[in-house]
Amino acid sequence: MTQFLTMKQLADELQLSRRVVSAVLNNRSRELRISEATEKRVREYLEASGYVRSRSALQLKSKDDNSSIGILYCGKFIDLEYLTASLGILTQEIRKLCGFSEITGVEPDHLYEGVSEFIAKGIRKLIWIHANTEQEEFTHAEKLFPLFSRLEKVVIFKFDFLNPESEETYLSNGVELVGFDSEKSYREAAGIFFRAGHRSIALNDILFHSGEPLPGNSKLHSIFRNAGLKVYGLHPGDDAASASDIPKLIAENLANLYWKDGVKAAFIRNDLLAAEVMNRLGDYGIRVPDDIALIGFSGSPYSGWLPVPLTTFEHPIEEMCRCTMFLLKSGNPSDNARSHIFENKLVLRKSHGPTKGLEKGEVS
Repeated sequence: MTQFLTMKQLADELQLSRRVVSAVLNNRSRELRISEATEKRVREYLEASGYVRSRSALQLKSKDDNSSIGILYCGKFIDLEYLTASLGILTQEIRKLCGFSEITGVEPDHLYEGVSEFIAKGIRKLIWIHANTEQEEFTHAEKLFPLFSRLEKVVIFKFDFLNPESEETYLSNGVELVGFDSEKSYREAAGIFFRAGHRSIALNDILFHSGEPLPGNSKLHSIFRNAGLKVYGLHPGDDAASASDIPKLIAENLANLYWKDGVKAAFIRNDLLAAEVMNRLGDYGIRVPDDIALIGFSGSPYSGWLPVPLTTFEHPIEEMCRCTMFLLKSGNPSDNARSHIFENKLVLRKSHGPTKGLEKGEVS
């Protein structure tokens, strides 16, 4: 098996000084005025030789250089486009610091193993991206706090700020919280519907048959009720169908609520799901916004390109990413951890109404 190449061997093979090779490896070519041609020659040689930089070499770098930053996430990450966009921004910024990033995706019940692996690899600073509801994430948090105490900095990215108790617990354990104000956005959406004359609303994170909120969505449920709206559920339940069937069933449930209960407004907390539901409603002869007013949540770029442009809330991911990187690079002690809350931007398009009078009927 091929041995690891040393810096001296690399320099000798390339007939360059170790200073030049080291500059390229540490992404300091511009700083030390290494020519683009030389940098290209070094990198092409490294790729062709299958060079792997040893962890021990990385750990010889200064303790103050922010070089060991990990990103951890679990859950349905890919379904949330703004989180994948955030991941792209964060990894780009981390690579500017040290040339690489450590990213691990785990199942929720393997978070402890994920953080342990990071620590074993020498990671000193961690971004924990919350892709699930705050309640689901907090279930696993208590056993992570002893591990977090071994890290220099932990930042939760996309914290929901819907549960004051969990917020205080994280802060008291030195965890910085970065997220957006979901509660304010829910109130804005409820206000739009109420002022338009709606007195009932369908929500995708409320169960269709029982009217109970899915875990972690009690605040969503209460905000719309407190705005004077009767809340109906759209979610068929986790046992009712596979994940791929959920958009179809939500559209079917919404159509039935329209015909049978006079529900003419829906708030769906995922633009991709909202787009799928909007398309499937057409199969029932139900139009957005003429028959049903619809508001999404997540501000996906394609939401403005739909046949009926979607009213939605854009998340301030660039500001959140800048804040996260600032916290990782700052020397703020853990006992001064704070909440960093950003506001979503309401983007008014056409899908939220107004709606016409209801015509009674029934979905077959």
